[in-house]
Amino acid sequence: MNETKKTIDKKKLVFYIIGIIILIFMVICFMIAFKNYNSNSSSKTTNSNTNSENSNNISRSTITKGGNYNITGDNSCIVINTTDSVELSLNNATITCENGPAINVESAGKLSITLTGENKIVATTTEELDAAIYSKDDLILSGTGSLSLTSNYDGIVSKDDLVINGGTYTINSEDDGIKGRDSVQITDGTFNITTGGDGIKSTNDEDKEKGYITISGGTYIINSINDGIQAETNLTIKKGTFTIKTTGNADNDSAKGLKAVTLVTIEAGTYNINTTDDGIHSDGNITINKGEITINSKDDSIHADGMVEINDGTFNITAAEGIEGTYVKINGGKINISATDDGINAGNKSNAYSVKVEINGGNITIKMGQGDTDGIDSNGDIYINGGTIDITAQSPFDYDGTAKYTGGTIIVNGTTTNQITNQIMGGPGGNMNEGGQSSSNRSQNRGMR
Repeated sequence: MNETKKTIDKKKLVFYIIGIIILIFMVICFMIAFKNYNSNSSSKTTNSNTNSENSNNISRSTITKGGNYNITGDNSCIVINTTDSVELSLNNATITCENGPAINVESAGKLSITLTGENKIVATTTEELDAAIYSKDDLILSGTGSLSLTSNYDGIVSKDDLVINGGTYTINSEDDGIKGRDSVQITDGTFNITTGGDGIKSTNDEDKEKGYITISGGTYIINSINDGIQAETNLTIKKGTFTIKTTGNADNDSAKGLKAVTLVTIEAGTYNINTTDDGIHSDGNITINKGEITINSKDDSIHADGMVEINDGTFNITAAEGIEGTYVKINGGKINISATDDGINAGNKSNAYSVKVEINGGNITIKMGQGDTDGIDSNGDIYINGGTIDITAQSPFDYDGTAKYTGGTIIVNGTTTNQITNQIMGGPGGNMNEGGQSSSNRSQNRGMR
């Protein structure tokens, strides 16, 4: 009998142990399920987003909480309204919206979009919300994927700062391509932009510390009616490859290649610019430190109302006027100019500088067209202190102030000379030795065209 009781106790113990094991297993399963639930609450697709609506046959998904959202497959309009930061991962996604932005950030700490695979956005937007991707807050785009974007207004817009760190973009927009109000900052990426307005622009004209564009790298093909790249304050390009073509009517609209109100700075890069307006333009100053620059312009190739300073680089210029500024200063570089008006021109467009052309170095070749043209024309002074200047023209020099030659090599129509001769249509002007004054008044009131 004792043996039987022992056997029963052993069975009870076994069942007890099994019960405990089953209970532990159930607790573990519950914890895993709870963890996955919390994880899914911060990583979703728009298809599973429970905050959605269908108004006027337009389907929209609204994100009201911060977190990571994975967007795949076919999607309708996405609206973001939260005080938190939101990350959207576009992974082989298509987003179509027929009455507003495909991605509309009404409010967010910031929106980050990461591209994976091939993605497509098509939006028919409104004049008020005028972009396929529209953000009232900071917007950051990156990734190794691509984005094809079509819009009847702008392509990508941020009302604050717009940052692009990578990705491949094909943008077709009836107005501007990429626009950041406070700034546009691009470190890398491949861009093919076709627009009825400007290619890339920043628009804040109320704060001198904003409204700038900084480009640190990337490849750009821009075909625009208006400006290719336009900054309301400073445009700084550190490197990159740029092919820019503008086709607008320069008499009515601005159709410049690179443009800034305050300052254009080019550190390096390769540029092929074809414009109906100026190739590179600033209402203030232009500084070029290096680069391989080819410009074909129906107006000025390089124009600054203030100062144009060239320190190095290779330039192949075909234009009405080659280089124009109130103060043109060339310290180095290889510069080839073919012009139908003036090769290099200094005219009074700014009170910040004296009107002059100063050449301290470089290898400059200027070939002028027939007619009323000048190789180097200054409404003020000309100073040649170094470099090699080779001019083929009926009128190699024209100036209204003082001409001084202290060094370098001057070649006029194949003949080396040590004088800065002042000629009008091939005829001699006044005495043009060092410190000589010009008797020519032809360009006195001419200014900068």
